[in-house]
Amino acid sequence: MICQRCQNEASVHLTERVDGRRRELHLCVACARKAGLVLPETPPDLGLDSVVQSLISKHVGELVGELAELSCPDCGVRYMDFRVGGRLGCPNDYKVFSRGLLPLLQRFHGATRHVGKRARPRPEAAQRLRLRSRLREAVALEDYEEAARLRDRLRLKDQHA
Repeated sequence: MICQRCQNEASVHLTERVDGRRRELHLCVACARKAGLVLPETPPDLGLDSVVQSLISKHVGELVGELAELSCPDCGVRYMDFRVGGRLGCPNDYKVFSRGLLPLLQRFHGATRHVGKRARPRPEAAQRLRLRSRLREAVALEDYEEAARLRDRLRLKDQHA
C-alpha cells in the first residue's frame, strides 16, 4: 500500500465506518504522526511463538508463564509443547511440570493420585530417552557421525532388551 498523502510506503492502516460506509486510510508513519495519531516506538512482536505465548498467558494465567520456561531434562519436552499437543514425553514430566499438571488432573479426574494399574518399572527407559534426545540434536546439528554412533548404541540396547 502507498501512503495517501506522500506516496511513500504506508504502514498505518485505519478503517472506520461513517454513516454506514466504510472508509479506509493508509498512511506512512510520518504522515500518521502529523495527523495526530499516537504510534508506539517499536512495532509489536508478531512472531507466532510470542502471539501464542501471550494468548495462553492471558487466558490461562501467570502459572503458565512460569511453566513455559521449563523443559524436561530427560526427554526435552517443554511445558508449552504439552499444552499445545496434550502429550507428555516421559514419566519424569509429571515431576517437572507438577505445578501445572496437578490442577489439570484434579479437574479432569477428580483426584491427583493414581489408583489403577501401573506400568512395570524399566530402569533403562530414562537412558534410552536421553540417547534418543541426543540423537535428535545430533541430526538437527548435522553431526552425522555422532548420530550414527548414538543410533548404534540404541540398536544395541534394543537387542539386549
